[in-house]
Amino acid sequence: MKKIKFFTSLLRERDWLEEMATQGWLLQNMTLGIIYDFKAIEPCEKVYEIERFALSRNPAISELTARSNAISMAKEFGWEVATHDEMLNYYFVKDKAGDETDEFYSDDEDRKARAERFCNYSFDLIPGFWKTDIILAVLYVILLIALGVACYYKEKPTLGFIAACILLGIYLFNSIITNLSSLASLKQGRRWYSELCMTRAEWEEYKKYSVIPSFSTLPKLRSYLEEKNKNGLTLTGYENGALYFEATEQRYDYIFDTKSDLIRRLKEEGSPFIEENKDWMGASLKWYETSIALAAKHNLKPIAVVNRNILVYKRPHSEEPLPWENSRKRVFGPLPRKKYIILLAAFFLICFILGFFFGRELGGIMKNI
Repeated sequence: MKKIKFFTSLLRERDWLEEMATQGWLLQNMTLGIIYDFKAIEPCEKVYEIERFALSRNPAISELTARSNAISMAKEFGWEVATHDEMLNYYFVKDKAGDETDEFYSDDEDRKARAERFCNYSFDLIPGFWKTDIILAVLYVILLIALGVACYYKEKPTLGFIAACILLGIYLFNSIITNLSSLASLKQGRRWYSELCMTRAEWEEYKKYSVIPSFSTLPKLRSYLEEKNKNGLTLTGYENGALYFEATEQRYDYIFDTKSDLIRRLKEEGSPFIEENKDWMGASLKWYETSIALAAKHNLKPIAVVNRNILVYKRPHSEEPLPWENSRKRVFGPLPRKKYIILLAAFFLICFILGFFFGRELGGIMKNI
């Protein structure tokens, strides 16, 4: 039997493969990382592990025998290689024993070393994406200049406009894909590292007490956290894209702060917020420090920073009003569709105007030579 599945989490993929074994299906082959080929077996409990055996950019001598040594050692504990994919990710499987042998690595250092191998692989892809984008940008500018020159001689601006639209569409499509791929690789590497450092017990706790936020506004996030609190869970932190919770019987109120909300409140109070000098990357701690100082007056302590732009406070539930309220602007998820369209249209217009007029001037210069 073949199934097509796509996973961004290696441990969730592992969970799925183990669930398939309980249904009577054992992995025997993989294609392109998404096509799983299973063979029928008697339903049973299996455990899977995933390891990566591929040379790094600057391989050490120890890497040359790492695969054979790992496979030999794994066999001593009952593990067998089920298959591997085209990226040399190996899938090991064994009968579930319910003891320490179900852990492929029992040592924290070994787990971190494996996590670094997957993380480094993900990060190594990013320079290639950027190089592709730079090459495409150069080619686009060259083609646009050539188009402007051709339009100048042929005196067909309409045809030039249509051709420029096509060229820009191709460039934008590739640019968006390469940049999104870079961001995805960065996020993926961090996620892999975080997950692969966990033991099986830690992974079960993570699944039980964590959630990846998918809320567009802070009021929606507050409603979600309050609902979790009613079910006996309270927020304790945010790490690697996930909200973390712990069991509690106490009820809490959640208060959020963002830089824009802080600036708005200070402005209303007549004490405008002064930005940090030379903060080109928008990474200054100043607004956090200001928010924490103001929150301390209400006996609030921060518990999490979400997406690097949302400071989360909580307090035991009280009938007193919240010290401040938040705006309803979007703080999670992508930009609204209208903003995407406006940005793309503006970028297209600027590129076409600059390219066409630069090409026309270049054509005039060439004509006079």
